[in-house]
Amino acid sequence: MGDVALKRLRIGGAVLDEQIIRRFEREANTWRRLEHPHVLKFLGTYKPEGHLYFVSPLMKNGTLLAYINDHPVVNRIGLLCETSDAVGYLHRENIVHGDVKAGNLLISDEGHVLLCDFGLAKSTYAQTSTALKGAGTLRWQSPELWDNEPRTFASDVYAFSMTIVEVLSGLPPFSHLENEVAVMLALYQRDERPEKNPIESNGVSYMTAWKVAEACWPKMPVDRISMSEAFRLLKADPSLA
Repeated sequence: MGDVALKRLRIGGAVLDEQIIRRFEREANTWRRLEHPHVLKFLGTYKPEGHLYFVSPLMKNGTLLAYINDHPVVNRIGLLCETSDAVGYLHRENIVHGDVKAGNLLISDEGHVLLCDFGLAKSTYAQTSTALKGAGTLRWQSPELWDNEPRTFASDVYAFSMTIVEVLSGLPPFSHLENEVAVMLALYQRDERPEKNPIESNGVSYMTAWKVAEACWPKMPVDRISMSEAFRLLKADPSLA
């Protein structure tokens, strides 16, 4: 076994109680059954006194955004295609990820995307928990989640559209807005979306990716395409031929 990473369960200032331990076990049980080339491998758990850790292979390239900053000529369409493949796999396994964003995408030594962080993931067979409502990262959050609706495949699809914005621009969604309140007003009240910029880089057109983003970010969940369709469209991009 090579180098490993330890991810500590985020509990803020709370002490370990039965609810936190159940949350830890739920994430571990979800993660350990996932097997896909673009999902970070689960190696186990580590439970020293008073702490809970997940164990996974160490990815020295860091997150997707760090990687594209260090490798500006990398084909970002390919990285987005791998991301859509990973999220689509979760959906085929009836799992909602709940927090799709570049910060939850690591890069392997070979330069491939690995989806991680399943703390908000839930099976669609499970009863919805209020803990899975209103959590996550606000700039990637779909309009219905502002109404405290549960996370669904469609909310993952919307978050993927914001990840496209993030990967192509190198900036968070709605980066021109100062805070989350401004984002909420722009998205929820005015139905605004991020600017489609840039349209190309290093001779690679981003038009396919922007069209996928547009198809993933409609206000109504029923109007969004599936992750499988997003993968199909990105896979057909000429830059990946």
